Amino acid sequence: MRRQTTRLGSYGWVLSAALALSGCAGEEPPKAPVLTADPPLESDAGDGAAQTEIERGIAFVKNEKFAEAKDHFKKANAIKPTPTGWTYLGVTEEKTGDRAGAEGAYKNALELDPGFAEAAQNLGALYLDDPARPDDAIAVLQPAIAKTKDNARLLQNLGYAYGLKGDVEAASKAYEAALAKGEDAQIRFAYGALLHDKKQPEKAAEQLRKAIDGAKDDTALLVSVGRLLGATKAFGDCVKAFDKAIALKSTDPEWFVRRGTCKHELKDEDAAQKDYEAAIKADPKFAAAHYYLGLSFLSQKKRLFGGRELEKAAALGKGGPIGKAAQGRLDALNKKKK
Repeated sequence: MRRQTTRLGSYGWVLSAALALSGCAGEEPPKAPVLTADPPLESDAGDGAAQTEIERGIAFVKNEKFAEAKDHFKKANAIKPTPTGWTYLGVTEEKTGDRAGAEGAYKNALELDPGFAEAAQNLGALYLDDPARPDDAIAVLQPAIAKTKDNARLLQNLGYAYGLKGDVEAASKAYEAALAKGEDAQIRFAYGALLHDKKQPEKAAEQLRKAIDGAKDDTALLVSVGRLLGATKAFGDCVKAFDKAIALKSTDPEWFVRRGTCKHELKDEDAAQKDYEAAIKADPKFAAAHYYLGLSFLSQKKRLFGGRELEKAAALGKGGPIGKAAQGRLDALNKKKK
């Protein structure tokens, strides 16, 4: 059962009024992902009662009945403690809301085998959840990496931990070592997010470009890569990432607006306008689409059309940043009339 933090999945985003028609630059980038490992389905308990309890626990885990599974892993460890038994118990403790219990279980697994990758990876990720404890994560991950061959996920978590400490050099080494073991779009994204956060946009864009093809049909990852490419001002690559995401699933109006702002930065205003219109078609009540379409019309000296779209954005986004930005633009237009 994979334990995974919410960092990669939390792609919530609100168009900032400060962006105006300036593409995606200046956006707060998504958090870098911290992926964790599945405990192995194979048991190291051997034959007998402990093995039976682990197998019963695994069956409950597969059906996401974690409370029931926990009881079996506790019984297995009481009979014969093993790294697998303790790691599975840690997973079920987390799934049932007992973080302290999970931490203790993972530590017990590592006491039996300091190189047990699954326990180290999950404990490291636990320490990287908010509130993050990067020093504790590093202390867990380094010994496991030294004893484990070809575990890119351990190295990825190590890179993230060093990034939290602001040690870009050590983080980069960890990410590079992970990528040397095999291409991985999620690791590229994590590496790119770190470099962007540390004000190295060109290096960030280099990593993010390589993530586009590797993301394949992962639309969530493609969209996050596209957003971050916009933030690094790699607008052509931003469009490429959103092209792939939209081709897979073209129902999210935000994606069209994002791609449209990047096309605007490439001075392709006709294509940008079509994207804003596509966003409105997907969701007529999406205030940001009306806002950016209004700005697009204004940039083409189409004041009447622009004003109408801004009025819609102000009404639909009332009280929010888009609504306030739209109203501000309308107020400025009205002043010019006078």
